[in-house]
Amino acid sequence: MDQQYEGKGVCFFAYNNEEIDYVKLATLCARYVKHFLNVEVCLITDEGSYHWLKESQKEYYKEFFDYVVITDDQMKKNVRNHFDSPWTQFPAQFSNSNKHRVYEYSPFEQTLLLDIDYIVKTDFLNRVWELEGVAMFDKAASLRNDSPHFNERYLYDAGVKMWWSTVIYFDRSNESKLFFDLWSHVAENYDFYQFLYNFPGKLFRTDYCVSVATHILNGMIDSDFVNSIDDKMYYMDQKDDWIESHSIQEWIMLANDLDKNWENILCNHRNLDVHVMNKRALDRQWEPLMEYFNEL
Repeated sequence: MDQQYEGKGVCFFAYNNEEIDYVKLATLCARYVKHFLNVEVCLITDEGSYHWLKESQKEYYKEFFDYVVITDDQMKKNVRNHFDSPWTQFPAQFSNSNKHRVYEYSPFEQTLLLDIDYIVKTDFLNRVWELEGVAMFDKAASLRNDSPHFNERYLYDAGVKMWWSTVIYFDRSNESKLFFDLWSHVAENYDFYQFLYNFPGKLFRTDYCVSVATHILNGMIDSDFVNSIDDKMYYMDQKDDWIESHSIQEWIMLANDLDKNWENILCNHRNLDVHVMNKRALDRQWEPLMEYFNEL
């Protein structure tokens, strides 16, 4: 019997490692989704991470996760070098090689897949429910409102555009299934496509997978098989820092100068969704942000 999909909702993947409590961060992100988007939330995780979630988040996990999908997928070894400001760094496994399986795991007819460090501080993303097929961001901006480095805007010098897997909307159309099938193919043959497209690094990145899949589906031209979410994806870089929170929407942050790491700009970030790439900074603000919610 075919699985029945209903309604619309948000999915998160969260797999804990020895350095980052991803399910804890997912709880905060889910609370933001509930508050600003008012849709159901599905957590996709493994048995160990889910056990820790139930132990550590007894007060919250049933309230903010309407569905939980337990997976036992074999993950690629994928050690990422994380930063917490320019002066602290640490390696940790980054388990993301099954992300394309959200098409299979999601219980929803319309799904918004969010990374667990993407905080929705507005209802902006509610506009995606009117779209058909697949939609992602293809533009981004830092806390300074600068564009990312060239190799974060294009896969390589020939100019194949980067698409961001941080936020992905999809429905149950044939076009969406084709996209995820192709993403799966690219992931399984990652070394070949890295050679073919010449994108950098040893880290397995789903951004590269979706960019290659989109390039192919767009006929290797700039067509519109995949929808572009009509705005920039704003992000806090791993070398940025977080000073304090004044409310669930108003945050005081330090935007680092990547060319001069000793220089920062103090900024007041409010009323914008944001990808918080500095996980430890987000973890430090987890408790005060939860308290602000409790006071509403």
